[in-house]
Amino acid sequence: MASDERTQAILDAALAVFLEAGVPAASIEEIRRRSGASVGSLYHRFGSKEGIAAAVYLAALRDYQRDFVAALDRSRTAADGVRSAVRAHLRWVVRNPQRARFLLLIAGTDVRRAARDDLRALNEAFFSAVTDWLHRHSDEIRTGSTDVVYALWLGPSQELARLWLARGQHGSLRTETTHLAEAAWRALRRDDE
Repeated sequence: MASDERTQAILDAALAVFLEAGVPAASIEEIRRRSGASVGSLYHRFGSKEGIAAAVYLAALRDYQRDFVAALDRSRTAADGVRSAVRAHLRWVVRNPQRARFLLLIAGTDVRRAARDDLRALNEAFFSAVTDWLHRHSDEIRTGSTDVVYALWLGPSQELARLWLARGQHGSLRTETTHLAEAAWRALRRDDE
């Protein structure tokens, strides 16, 4: 098995174990057993159980952020970008429920602390791309702190995703996505439109 395939097998096994047991109660032995990797390989690649959890977290977040930025890059207008990003957010959650559950419900402060340096770099690149996109559309979108813009844009979608994941992922969220995409645009568009 190639190194990338082995690493992915470990991350997949670890995700399953973390979802079943939680990060604190998960065992390296169970991750090793499910992935087929040796204990030495796990420690060599990741350093610790927390390092494995951080890698799972970063891989999921990287994939999510890539989809989100791609939705913005494909948009032609501010309205299209705001709506497309909400759709991308919820589509990613529906297509990746286990990874989304880990990101939104399971991974805690300890995981983010273990991922700190890589997480900082990943988030800096992501928020830089989003901020640049917002600035390019500042004539159509409300200005304000990034935190407020984010809360207006994705806060309701983020909460819906958490509820959907916590309640067992029933339904497609198609109707909800349409409503939330439109609500996000109404919340962010300049009042003079």
